[in-house]
Amino acid sequence: MKILNIINVFLFFATLYTFFRYDNSAIQNYDLNDPIDQKKLAISFVDNFNQAKPISPIAADDLSEKNAYQIADLYVAELLKTEGVVAGYKVGTFAKGEYDNGPVNGLSGPVTAVMFSKGIHDSGAHISIDCCNMSFIEADFAAVVGSDEINYAKTDMEVLAALSGFLPFIEMPDLLQPSEGSSNVGGIATNYDFRNAIIGNLIKTQSSAEWIKRLNNFQFKMTNEEGEILAEGSIKNAYDPLYRVRHLRNQLLKRGKKLKSGDLLSLGNMGAIRPLKPNLYFDPSIRPIFRGNIATVSYIGLDPAGPQTVEVVIDRSSK
Repeated sequence: MKILNIINVFLFFATLYTFFRYDNSAIQNYDLNDPIDQKKLAISFVDNFNQAKPISPIAADDLSEKNAYQIADLYVAELLKTEGVVAGYKVGTFAKGEYDNGPVNGLSGPVTAVMFSKGIHDSGAHISIDCCNMSFIEADFAAVVGSDEINYAKTDMEVLAALSGFLPFIEMPDLLQPSEGSSNVGGIATNYDFRNAIIGNLIKTQSSAEWIKRLNNFQFKMTNEEGEILAEGSIKNAYDPLYRVRHLRNQLLKRGKKLKSGDLLSLGNMGAIRPLKPNLYFDPSIRPIFRGNIATVSYIGLDPAGPQTVEVVIDRSSK
């Protein structure tokens, strides 16, 4: 009986914690077709971003893709007041050919989001373990736009010719949706969780069959400062980088957004995610907690000059 009482007390306080932890302005309180309410909701997300606390759940049926991007644009406009300028864009995970036959689960194409200049850091940057609601180290890959010809490129060769090259890239998002009740439209509305990214040196590319082969076949690995291999894999088991560039570009053009020289294009997880803390978002047997203080992602077989790397230092001291 005593144990049962203890459990009940624990559940009571856990419920209270959840109540106060979440943003309690439920989505149902807004008319999401009304631009005024859309802006109110977007502004409320800024508080979640600044305080690193999850929003109220947004179900797939709560919001259309169109309205989700309208809210995202308003949210981004608010964040640009403090987070610098638009540094580029990111694309969510999707399978090759997934949207070739029309919308899937209410989405016309892969999710896209904005990256802010103040969230882009050079290799070796320090990120606090307490930076976010729920962050993780993601082995990513990014392209850099070389010219506005990217907006008209059709073939892989044309896309590659319009790029300056590619970057070793670690993304460290901040999941603002709660662990239960998340949705793609909720991810869109909250700018697909962009918070921090770490970039390595530019790997300059040329428009050639040899470079296309390199881009589609390089290996990667994630290690810590002890040299322990935490994850490894091949880009060919994740995605075709130029295919991702094209689809990210296409989604932006649908909404009237053209790419320009210097834009960074985050192409997504290559196959390694390591959370900073225990969490309810990921299965620890599949995505275990990051072990160590320095995460390094190496790119092997991409640059003819040799392996290239990007690293981030995790500061474990409390705020």
